[in-house]
Amino acid sequence: MHRVHAMEYFETHIARMSLRPRDKPYHYVIKAGQALGFHRYFKRPCKWFARIRRTDGHCVRKDLGLSEDDRLGTSPDRLSFQQALAAAKAWFELPDIQAVSSLDACRVPAGTLCVCPIGTECTVSHVLADFLAWRKQFRSSSNYYSMVSTANLYIVPLIGSVPCSQLTAADVRSVALHVETTSRGYGPGARRKHVDPATLLDEARRKRRVTANHALHMLKKALKSAFDEGKITNDHAWRSVRGFPHVEKNRVEYLSLTQAKRMVDAARPDLRRLILAALYTGCRVTELFRIPAGDLLDARMALYVHPMKTYRGRTIALPEEGYHFFKSLARGKSRREPLLVRRDGSPWSSNYVSAIFRPFVRSLGHSDDFVFYSLRHTYASLLLQAGTPPIVVARQLGHLNMQTVIRTYAHVVDDFFDIEFRQSFRPGFLTEPDLFSNSLVGDDKL
Repeated sequence: MHRVHAMEYFETHIARMSLRPRDKPYHYVIKAGQALGFHRYFKRPCKWFARIRRTDGHCVRKDLGLSEDDRLGTSPDRLSFQQALAAAKAWFELPDIQAVSSLDACRVPAGTLCVCPIGTECTVSHVLADFLAWRKQFRSSSNYYSMVSTANLYIVPLIGSVPCSQLTAADVRSVALHVETTSRGYGPGARRKHVDPATLLDEARRKRRVTANHALHMLKKALKSAFDEGKITNDHAWRSVRGFPHVEKNRVEYLSLTQAKRMVDAARPDLRRLILAALYTGCRVTELFRIPAGDLLDARMALYVHPMKTYRGRTIALPEEGYHFFKSLARGKSRREPLLVRRDGSPWSSNYVSAIFRPFVRSLGHSDDFVFYSLRHTYASLLLQAGTPPIVVARQLGHLNMQTVIRTYAHVVDDFFDIEFRQSFRPGFLTEPDLFSNSLVGDDKL
């Protein structure tokens, strides 16, 4: 994999000469699929070239000329960085080159934006780079990598080079429409392809629109951040743009109390402990792996969970039964030892849990849609069914507000609201005999 360097490594002769001579060239990515290359040879003059990634996955390059040399001065056949950059962009704009260019992002290290913004004019790429650099300080690695991947796949190839002063609402909407009409495979060599949304099944189209909304939401947050910092003079381009409506789906993969007890009884000992921990806390599986014995809070009968998906840690109140369960796990362990381990004493991993949990749930008659994360949904559903206010459920799960709980578990929340309504609203307009009389439904007599 070729390294992607920032502009300062290419801009001046001194900076280029500080690069180590090697057989492989250095690349400065202009936008997804397009790069300016610089080859620092050992004993030969250095060269500039342009490179594109074709739709078949192969790369094509064009020699642009020799690099300028301070000792020899400038000449028509020796190019500065700006001259080489202009020549590369002119080559990229040729119709024959555009016809075979791929929109796929270049292969870069995980968590790296696939474009290095250049120049002083603020483009969408500048905005994304600043936004992601700031968000990296407050997000878990998995959440940050997800945001970078979304930017590389759906935003940078489409509008990354557009100056924010020229950005229109149609440009912003094009991101969502692009996600809905493109499908990306998985695995080595997987390429994106155009799909007709009308040919997709309803569920497949809904999932594409959910992804489109996520990409659009991240783009709008990045643009708003730049607007708030004064880098953009107006917000007309994105203020009125809305995502696809009615695409969120209620969580339906959860267990009843009887089914949960049956699952606990049928599991092998180490998996049983992991399942019980999920049902007592509603934690994500990776959060359960990392709970040390010292995070059990005896004074509050609670458990502290370190930040994982977001920068916020949280304290989870435990039922008395759950507190004694975790207390038994912590007995004899030092404060830093994990509470939950496999039967041979080794630590759990997400892949190992998936490998043993899937056949286990099949043996109980559940579908493949029920995954370990569904135990978190079961925890929330059981709390709501027991009459726990949604704001308390949100606090236990680590959500910022209860709107996420209401939206995600609407099927359970509606039942809870109906019960609360009937218990709270007892008007007493009629006496009990009147409720069973026929006079209320008959015609009034004059």
